[in-house]
Amino acid sequence: MPLQAGIIMTPVSQVSDEVSEQLLQICCRNSSRAAIPLLLAIALTWFLLLDKVDTYLLQVWSLSSAAVILLRVIALPIITQHAGISALQKRMGATALTLLLGCTIASVLYFFPATDVFERAMLTAILLGLCTVSYSTNFGYGPLLLAYIGPLLGTLSILWFFNADPQLHPLLKTSVGVSILIVAHTLLRNGKFMFEVFALSIESSRQLEVQSADLSSALKNAETAKLEAETSSQSKTRFIAAASHDLRQPVHVLNLFGAALKNSKLDDRSRDIVDNMNIAVTSLSSQLNALLDISELDSGAVKPDITSVDLSLLINNLQLEMSKLAEDKGIQLLSDIPEGEFVRTDPAMFSQIVRNLCGNAIKYTYSGHVRLSTSKKGNHLELRIADTGIGIKDADCNKVFEEFYQVSNSGRNKVHGMGLGLSIVERLVKQLGHTLELDSHIGQGTTVTIALERCTQDQISTARAPLMSEDTTITLPEGYWVHILDDEESVQKSVQMFLQSIGCKTTTTASSSDTIAFLESSRPDAVLIDLRLQNNDSGLTVVEWINTHRAGLPMALITGESLSDGALASSHPELLTLQKPVSNAALIELLDYMVIHSIEAEPVNNNEPTATK
Repeated sequence: MPLQAGIIMTPVSQVSDEVSEQLLQICCRNSSRAAIPLLLAIALTWFLLLDKVDTYLLQVWSLSSAAVILLRVIALPIITQHAGISALQKRMGATALTLLLGCTIASVLYFFPATDVFERAMLTAILLGLCTVSYSTNFGYGPLLLAYIGPLLGTLSILWFFNADPQLHPLLKTSVGVSILIVAHTLLRNGKFMFEVFALSIESSRQLEVQSADLSSALKNAETAKLEAETSSQSKTRFIAAASHDLRQPVHVLNLFGAALKNSKLDDRSRDIVDNMNIAVTSLSSQLNALLDISELDSGAVKPDITSVDLSLLINNLQLEMSKLAEDKGIQLLSDIPEGEFVRTDPAMFSQIVRNLCGNAIKYTYSGHVRLSTSKKGNHLELRIADTGIGIKDADCNKVFEEFYQVSNSGRNKVHGMGLGLSIVERLVKQLGHTLELDSHIGQGTTVTIALERCTQDQISTARAPLMSEDTTITLPEGYWVHILDDEESVQKSVQMFLQSIGCKTTTTASSSDTIAFLESSRPDAVLIDLRLQNNDSGLTVVEWINTHRAGLPMALITGESLSDGALASSHPELLTLQKPVSNAALIELLDYMVIHSIEAEPVNNNEPTATK
């Protein structure tokens, strides 16, 4: 029987301990089972030769054979289970017992010359049968098999070759002897194959057990690593939440102190120092926001809230926000978005995508325009942001979405940012399930295309972008009274100093209870509220009080907390919100928005407050 290609057999001389142990266990089990057939064969031989040979010698042979069979049945388990001998010594002991059995049974051939042709033929058949079924006890192991059939078939073939019976033709005697040798050779060859297959199965099973153990260990390690990663991710999320407040807060203070200094009376040298300081603080603020945004995205803290969004309204708000930036560059920011186009997206996250892409396009466009347009493609709407800027080399097109990579900023000038804007865009696009393509040519400009799923006007979100008024000169009323709720003295002072430097009147409190008590007796023009206060206090308590008791009083939440999960926007959709650090321009813009767009429920009381801090 040919072997399958690729199967590597185990040589008998290299039997492993596992194979040896399994082999001896099978020998022990099958030897006890084969004892009865062997005893029946001995009995049959005894009846066959009775009255043909010496009865006494026949009885001696029968009893000796039966005793050796029983000895093998008893001794094999003892040898197999003995812990003080090696596997090789156990196999040698089993082989010696098998050889003793084979020689004992083969001694019946002593009577061969004294029998007739019929008895010889029957004796030959019995011995061939005993040898043929020997596979069941030794599973083809060469030494065991040879120790058993060698004495039986070897002696039998010799006797047939040299049979002195004149009644038999010499050719017949020779043919029988050769046939017995052929049977013996076939048994040994098939036995070798059987044992090699047996050994291979044991080795394969052992390797499978090892691999299963390794796999179980790997799965356990993977589970442990997963738990550690989840724990690490949770820790990272908690850290980001804390960092989003604790890191933004001092930068927010620096922003406003710097702006207050700039509005003070300074000599030229001092003003130059303040201007450079403000440039550094602005860069720091931008970089911090980008790093925290990246961290929030990577930690999974940002969860999109997909809804139906009026794309034209969203883009128009962003166009108002960024038009001043384009004008400062001497280029146009154009929008060809038709009304009535609704798409499925998260309005806040998608606003960030468009803001970053437009800001990047404006940054690298020195003449011409940046244009936003759309086209329909099946069930999707493609938003294109095309500029007439410097363009990108083909080799660099895949790099622009990598962290810290910037086109035309090989010197890593931090004034131009950290190169995280497009990396944030790529992460947001993946989270929202949109697709993004970039096409660019050096000297001709760049086009970024985002494909969004179209929808109907079933649940429109205005997707209000950060508050920006129309392009008007900002002029706050004289003595505009702003009340500030914040539990950190440094924040209070920085906001106060900046607002006072532009002619505002300010008062402060540090808790929601003090603020409510203050508002019950005072009527400021606007209230700026911090979200997280000391002792588990929350600025939302003041927000709810104003909505209930002082509807129409302009207020805004200014917080260092992460707003990426959209929970605050969902619970207070009409609440004006800015995230720290807030620049002086953004703060003035917020107050200007309050002056222009809020409805004054009661006349403004410019009397001095009765409760201040």
